[in-house]
Amino acid sequence: MANVKQESFGKLSDGREAKIFTLRNTKGNELKVTDYGARVVSVRFRDKSFTNKFVLKSYDEVAAYEKDSAAGIVFVDEGEDFSKIIWDAEKTLEGVKFTATIGDKHAEIIYSISNDNEVSIRYEATGAEDITTQLVFSADALPDSDIKPYAEGATEGKISGKNIYDIIDQPAEVLMEVGMFGYDPGCPIDYLEAGLKNAADIFSAPASIDVKVYSTQNKLHVAELDDGFAIKTGGTKSADGKISAQTVYVFKNRK
Repeated sequence: MANVKQESFGKLSDGREAKIFTLRNTKGNELKVTDYGARVVSVRFRDKSFTNKFVLKSYDEVAAYEKDSAAGIVFVDEGEDFSKIIWDAEKTLEGVKFTATIGDKHAEIIYSISNDNEVSIRYEATGAEDITTQLVFSADALPDSDIKPYAEGATEGKISGKNIYDIIDQPAEVLMEVGMFGYDPGCPIDYLEAGLKNAADIFSAPASIDVKVYSTQNKLHVAELDDGFAIKTGGTKSADGKISAQTVYVFKNRK
């Protein structure tokens, strides 16, 4: 799959050292993740003019995430301190796998990027009430963004305020292309087998970039921010105490 490079990401205020992992596909697009909180650091996407767009709100050193703990994060029970610990990290064929345990709660997260610019966040937890993803997108990279939520009665419009949408419980409609995870049976994502559903289409006309969001969970949270917007998925709970879920972001240039 993607090429993975590991580097130091600096030190936290208490002296702990964090690592950053860069996953790069054959098109030169990148996904960066860190073992501090198992969070996303940045996504670099090349637009139609081959200009690099860093589409997420991000920082160059790990210490900044101590102050802005919500940036690019996967929550595992928001009341716990999973966002403040150093997770165990392992390079895999899919990308990078993070694992962590606090008390009776255990979580695993696998990050991947395909050659068709699918950023996959696959995760599971035991002993947790909920596990959600949240990415904070930059208004500089994706200005004046519209959103089309896949929810009953939802309408297309500008991202504004805070909204929660019920994701329609229907299989994702995906036009498979060479390079996408699900195109090859040996790749880690099969949209139908994974139970992924259409969550939302986001599009920035000024940037000519589309972002398609798929999720196995049933809630989509959208929040307008001063410097961008946040997209959060969640809402899946398991009676047996185990949660398995996945969120996929697909980045495309507008034609």
